[in-house]
Order: sequence, then C-alpha cells, then structure tokens
Amino acid sequence: MMASEKVDIRYAFKVLFLCLASVNLGHTFDFLWLGILFAIYFVVIGVLNATRRREFAKRPRYNKILAYGAIVPLALFWVMTPSVENGVSPYLIFLPGIYLLYLAALQERSRGNGGFEVFVAFDGVGALLFGMYMEPHGWGFVGLVGFLLALCAYSRRGTAPYKYGLFLLVIAALGAISYGGWQHWKSQRYRYGAQMAENYYQRERMMGFDPVAVLGSFGSNYNSRYNSQVVLRVWDKQPSRYFKAASYEKYVAGIWKLPTSYAKKLYPAYYQVDYAVLEVADSLTKADSLREVEQIWVQSTLNNFGFVFAPYGVVGFAAKDVDSLTYYAGGMVQGLDGNGKRSDWHYFKCKPLSAENAPEACSLPDSLMAPSEGDLMVGERYLLLIDSVIAAMDLRDTAVSDSVTADSLVLQKMLAYYLTNFTYSLTVPGITRWGGAKNEPLAVFWREKQGFCEYYATLSALVLRRLGIPARYVTGFANPEIVEGLPYSIFRRKHSHAWVEAYVDGRWVIFDPTPPILPQFADAPSWWSVKWEGVRGRFARVMHALKEGEWRRVVDSWQNQSTALLESPILYTVLAILIVGFAGRKIYIAYKLSFKNRAYVSARSLEWTKKLDRAERDLTRVGLRREPGETVGKFAERCRIALSHFAENQIHLKKIQKARQALHTLDEYEEQRWKH
Repeated sequence: MMASEKVDIRYAFKVLFLCLASVNLGHTFDFLWLGILFAIYFVVIGVLNATRRREFAKRPRYNKILAYGAIVPLALFWVMTPSVENGVSPYLIFLPGIYLLYLAALQERSRGNGGFEVFVAFDGVGALLFGMYMEPHGWGFVGLVGFLLALCAYSRRGTAPYKYGLFLLVIAALGAISYGGWQHWKSQRYRYGAQMAENYYQRERMMGFDPVAVLGSFGSNYNSRYNSQVVLRVWDKQPSRYFKAASYEKYVAGIWKLPTSYAKKLYPAYYQVDYAVLEVADSLTKADSLREVEQIWVQSTLNNFGFVFAPYGVVGFAAKDVDSLTYYAGGMVQGLDGNGKRSDWHYFKCKPLSAENAPEACSLPDSLMAPSEGDLMVGERYLLLIDSVIAAMDLRDTAVSDSVTADSLVLQKMLAYYLTNFTYSLTVPGITRWGGAKNEPLAVFWREKQGFCEYYATLSALVLRRLGIPARYVTGFANPEIVEGLPYSIFRRKHSHAWVEAYVDGRWVIFDPTPPILPQFADAPSWWSVKWEGVRGRFARVMHALKEGEWRRVVDSWQNQSTALLESPILYTVLAILIVGFAGRKIYIAYKLSFKNRAYVSARSLEWTKKLDRAERDLTRVGLRREPGETVGKFAERCRIALSHFAENQIHLKKIQKARQALHTLDEYEEQRWKH
C-alpha cells in the first residue's frame, strides 16, 4: 500500500494560509493579480493532493533546476527596475517574497516526493512577513489571520484540546497586560512626560551645536547617561584632532550667536551618484599633477542642526539632497537641513605631493580667510570684567623677542595662567540664574576658577578681542577615538569641545585654553562597547553602499545593456536553441533508458510477464486479487482453496473455468521458474 495524504481540517488551514500569504503580498506591492494566481495555484494543488492524487509516489518529483532557475528572471527584473534615490527599494522586499512563494509552490507540489513540509511552512511564513512590509491600512488583519492559520495548520496532530486552551489563555493574558500597560501609560503620561521628553531631547540632539549656543549646554554631553554615545563616524584611520562645527560672532548674556553674513555660497560643481560636490574654490576637489585629493565619509547619527562637521583646511564637500551650502569665513559650513535629522556627507582633504608646491597646492581664497569686524566685537557690559582679567594675566605691554611675536606671547601667557590657577570641572559652582552682573556666568567662572571648555573658550575669545586680536568662539569635536582594528574613527558625546580661533601673524591658528582633562573625566569605553560599535559601524557602511554606493552606476549600465539585450533577436534565438537542446536531451535520455531496459529483459521473461498479467486479470474477475508483496506461489495456494468453494456452489462457471486456467498458469510458472 503506497503512502497517501492524510486530509483533515489542518490541511484546509494550510491551503488557506498560503492563499492569504499570496494575496497579501500581491496587494502590498500592487501586484494583486500575481498574488491571486498563486492563491489559485495553491487551491488547485490542495484539491489534487486531497483527492485523486493522494499517493505521494505519483506526485511529480521536486526539481532543483526549476527552483534555482527562477533566480535568473527575478535578477533581471531587479536590474531593470528604476533606481531609488532615498530609502530602500520596495523591490528589495517584493522579489524575495515572490521567490519564497514560488519555492513553497514547488515544495507543496512535490511534497512527499522530494518536497518537504517544513520548507512549505518556512517559505509561506517568510512570504507572509514580506507582505507585511509597508502594509496598507486595513490589511494588517489579514496578516494576523494568516499567522493564526499557520499555527493551527502546523500544530502537532493529536494535541490535547486543553493545550489549545492554555495557549489562548497565554495570548489573552499577554493582550491584557499590554492593554493594562497602555491604560496605565495614558493615565500617568503627564507624570513621566517631562522626564521622557528631556531624555529624548538629550538622546536625539547633540547638545551645544544649536544656531544659538548657550554656555553650559555641553554639560549634558558630559553628565548624562548618553555621554558615551557615538555621534560621528569618520571613515579615516588618521583623522584631524579638531572637527569644527560652528564659529560664533556675538556674545550676549551667556549666549553666542552665529554670524549673520556669509562669505560664499557653494553650488554643485559635479555629482557623484546622488551626492552634489560643492567646491570651496574651483577645481580644488579634482586631483591634478600638483596635489592629491582624498575623500572622507562622515556619518552623523544624531541631529546636526544643518552643520557640516569637518576638519580645518577642507577644500570641498559632497552632500546628498542639497542644492547649495552656505560657507562662512573661516570654514564654518551650513545647509544640510534638507537631509533630515541624521545626515552623512563627505569632505575633501587636499594633500600636496611634494614640499616645493606645498604652500600653493591647496591654498584657499583670501576672502574666505580674512577676519571681519565681528571678530573684534565685545559687549560693553563685559568691559570691566575683561579688563580685570587682562590685568590679572598681565597681558598688556608684553615684551617680545625676535622669535616670538606679541600676539603669540599673549596666547602663551593666557595658557600658562589657566594651567596655574584654574582646574577642569564639569560644573561651575555659584551659577544660579543669568540675571545681573553677580550671576553672569563668565564672572562666576572667573571668580570660582573652575569650569569646562565653553567657559575657557568664551572668556579667552573676549579677552583676545579686547586686546585687538581677532578671535572666534568655536564648537565641535576634539581628540577622536581611534580603535585598533576599526576602519574609522569615532567621536562620542564626551568628545564635544569648544576652543578659540585667533588671527595671529596673518593667519588663523587654533588656540585651546582648556586645561588637560583629569583621568576621572576621561574613562575609556568598555570592551563590549567597542566591539558593538564596530558591528554597528560596519553595518552602517554596508547599508550606505547598498543605498548610495558607486555600485548603482554599474547597475544602471547593466540596466541599459539588459534592455538592449531583451530587444535583440539574438537572445530569443539562443533561448530557442537552449529549449530545443534541452528537450532533445530529455528525449534521448528516455530513449536510451527504454532501450537499455529492453536489452536486459529476455523474450522468455516478456512472455511470462504477459501470461501472469492475463492470469491475474482472470482471477480478479472472480474476486481474487494478489496483495502487495504476496508471492505467486502463496497467491496460487490461496486461489486453489477459494476455487474449490466456487466449484461446490456451481456459480460463475465460465469465470471459474478461466480462473482454473489462470491457476494452471500460476502453477506452471512456479514449476518453470526454478528450472532456468
């Protein structure tokens, strides 16, 4: 007896589950007709397997060539689909879902004869999950019903009813807990709302880089639980020490404001895939015989307020979804707001090839480097405080030597004074509110002689301006974290920093007056944190390559070539030749097998095969059938006993006569088979 399908309600659930997965996938991606075709196919196969084609051995064998061959047209379809500038292409989800449905159809068609039940379940559930991508409103219920049907269809046979009841109770309990938690949240949301809003604000924003910078805002980067969070990934193993975000012009009541006028508007010179390349000066980002240009990718994981974080000396930028960038004197760049909260960009670093042409190889226009009137601006309310600081540091009438200019010596004396009289601290005691001279944050900082970078940089910038040295208050990141084995460097929240740009001896120099950070403020990240960041960084690189990489140019060229190929008669000629060759090979193999079978079977064996078939037909007419596995001798003995009873009753005489002749044939076969 051949194995056959055991049909029950679970089988109907399985067919219905596959139909829902097909229709849901087709509806989600606007290929409803294709989903309906798959559903009809599963219904037809289900009916055939449950009725006339129950026996597994009679089902078509599972053909791996059909399974693997479907990859080719799907790949061609993917190549011919248009590129997607933003986000993930829906075809990246749709095509695997269709392929899983196709595999489920092949497995179900040949289940029991090369196909497996477990693969039908896996492929069907996978297709159902892919169909939940971008699920339209109102069809999420279909996916839920499909999962429940799959659970019922593939549950173990003979499961006690009480176990189903326990499962439903668990589902109900989880649903009740979820609903109760939601109701509790609704009733208590105002209680926790402010705290959660503050946590969200700190987690999603890089503090201190707003268009209006408030003294003390960096404190959230050092004191919150997110202070080790990675905010910038710079794909350069040897990055610059300082990454500038913004330089501020006007200081009033503890607040620095951006300059109101910019030096230049940058427009795209050319494009790299979807990235517009914006040059600070013409042709600086293209390599020539005098210089080598290196392009560095920067990824920002948080809100960057439109600033382009970059080191000093950058000669160009590449950004996505922008038509221009605003370039301020000194190298501050804005204009990434169109990218949304989280952005990525490239900067171009120009390196001279030889020492002879080093000065002029990557020089920027003087108009972008000259100081402005705002770089000497000091509020009248701060003059008394600033003059007292200058007197305490003894910065006026500084004696100079042949090797050190007056301005350079001022910077040295300021730094020496901070190192001797100030200490680094994450808090400034005594600052309560910023109203009146006594609570002015700079006055408190000067009195307490402790604080962090924002206070040192602010006071120093105003002191330099008072002395007639152009200066800017600058925010950004300093001292990147370089981890052995990682292909990039990272800046964490605690790497946020403020320093000063001073115009000394006809050029801008970086002046960092903040004393060295004490060891307790510079804890190294944990081993797990470093490893996990490495995984996240590499994953981000892969996703970047998938969505915006250079490979899209290759894909576009393949698309053009494939379109030309599909329009060429050569393709169809080759396909026709392959089909004819494949069919001819099948016919040839079948002919060889039949010839081989005939060659190994003698004429005598063929004669006895016909005699036995005829004898079994005659015996079948009187109700005698040979059971599977029963030998001819045993069958003949059983027929002899049965025919003796038929003779006594004197019924079916003609049939009995033919049956006796057939029995004689069986006896003759048993007698002759052992002689040859």
